[in-house]
Amino acid sequence: MTHTADPLRGAGLGAGPVPVLIVAEEERRRLAMPGSGHERLLFYDRIDLLCPRLQDDAVAAVVIETRDADGLPVPAAIRRWVGRNPLVPVVVWSAGGDAALREVLDLADAGADVRLVLRGRDDLGVALDRLLSSPPHPGAVSALLRGVVLAAPPSIQPELAMAAYHAWPHPSVHAWAGALQVTPQALNARLGTAHYATASVVLAAFTAAEIAIRLTLGVRLKDIATAMGRLDDRSLRWRLRRLGYRAEQMRDAADFRALIPRIVAAIRR
Repeated sequence: MTHTADPLRGAGLGAGPVPVLIVAEEERRRLAMPGSGHERLLFYDRIDLLCPRLQDDAVAAVVIETRDADGLPVPAAIRRWVGRNPLVPVVVWSAGGDAALREVLDLADAGADVRLVLRGRDDLGVALDRLLSSPPHPGAVSALLRGVVLAAPPSIQPELAMAAYHAWPHPSVHAWAGALQVTPQALNARLGTAHYATASVVLAAFTAAEIAIRLTLGVRLKDIATAMGRLDDRSLRWRLRRLGYRAEQMRDAADFRALIPRIVAAIRR
């Protein structure tokens, strides 16, 4: 997703190569153009070529489409590998359809740090430049996917997964619905059918998780508000209060973990 400057910095990538499984030749040529760290990119178009490379020396990150040149599912092929390498970011370049989002969830369930880049909406080259030069922190996405989305009924999991990727830094129900190619009204109808709260309530709860994880890692509330484009922190405090917390209560990882069940309860009807 598109991000502004985040006061919470991610850990630097390792020095290893970055395997990229992208089928489209034009996109591969564009990514291969000189850029920050682009000499580290190793291109593949089939999983039988990618998987042996993953078993060799440590890689810094992996970039994949959900299908290779033969139409085989890439996430399923690397699932065991990501379970053994949970700290390696996995960038998934996808249009964000139902099947792809379920595959993203399966990777997250295996332990992967999955970064979603939406084809047609986000620029993969820009996302890679950012990852290679100054990796963004994954924020609360992994915790939301594993603790909230995977606990939901399978029928609504793709919609909730997309919400996790739209909760920071500029949460927008319209952007969330647009990524699913539905109207906000249709999104609310889907959520209601699954006995979930409205999209605005769900997104506010997910954004509260993003705020909370930054607080527990020492980021000031004022700086979080600035990253979200807010003039003050009142709306941030409101999101946390809806879950029964004050900003001052978010002190460590245990406090953040305790927030997840509150989110699960708050977004159900």
